[in-house]
Amino acid sequence: MGVKGFAGGLIALGVVLGLYGWRAWNPVAFVGLALAVVGAVVLATWRRGPGEGT
Repeated sequence: MGVKGFAGGLIALGVVLGLYGWRAWNPVAFVGLALAVVGAVVLATWRRGPGEGT
């Protein structure tokens, strides 16, 4: 699993937890939001290494 897959998984998990927490009035919605933000930051700051092509 690469960085893009990891970040995508974080975003997907964050969205699922956010929706579940919002519907259940549960504080886990904030955890989901935080995971989605972390995933977006990882995607935004990801850079290829020297051996990964163009």
